[in-house]
Amino acid sequence: MTNSKKEFLRGGRAITPILIGIMPFSVVFGYAMKNAGLTGIQSSFFALSLLAGASQLAAVQLYAAHTPAFIIIVTALVINLRYAMYSLSLQPILKQRSFVKRLFAAFIMSDQSYAFTMSEGENNPGNRFLPSFFLGASLVLYCSWQAGIFLGYNLGTIIPERLSLDFAIPLVFMSLLIPHLKGRDRQISALAGAVAAVILVPRFPLQSGLLISIFIGIGSGMAYRTFQETWMRDNR
Repeated sequence: MTNSKKEFLRGGRAITPILIGIMPFSVVFGYAMKNAGLTGIQSSFFALSLLAGASQLAAVQLYAAHTPAFIIIVTALVINLRYAMYSLSLQPILKQRSFVKRLFAAFIMSDQSYAFTMSEGENNPGNRFLPSFFLGASLVLYCSWQAGIFLGYNLGTIIPERLSLDFAIPLVFMSLLIPHLKGRDRQISALAGAVAAVILVPRFPLQSGLLISIFIGIGSGMAYRTFQETWMRDNR
């Protein structure tokens, strides 16, 4: 077995434990699409053409509320702007790949596969087969996500209405975030972004508060790092 295949399989195995949080969320999403009035063909196309749980769920909720299509599209785009930042940090890893492969990587990327790949890059900076690791993690999550949606759409009626499973996705994001809060700048960034989100998201339309909170978090972390480097340089 080649090193590329080994890394592909290792990426798939690495992300498998978090599926316990992903699968309930995808089942809820599948059931939500059925409740919103989407047909089987419509829900299948929507699920297969986009891998972005938060924006997908927001779009379905807006569709069920008979929101204009323009608002739905803008909301999905705003929520997914974080992927632009992901792409910038993945560029050094995938820059040697062909355009088609980079395009496929952009399509298959998820928050979780991105986080696991960047963590692997930090722990093993000399890993030349990191793109294969990323692809393995991304495909396992993508297939699992689609399977959960299928089950939720077709078998969602067996889930008691009083049992809310949408709490699972915040737990997944927390499990990804906490191991990476080792530096003070990262801790400040996460705290500033969280506080800003709590204050701004309910007050700004079209999820724009979330986007502003992201920039506040990033800016806070960068500002602290710059201050720290300047202070250390001046006190040598």
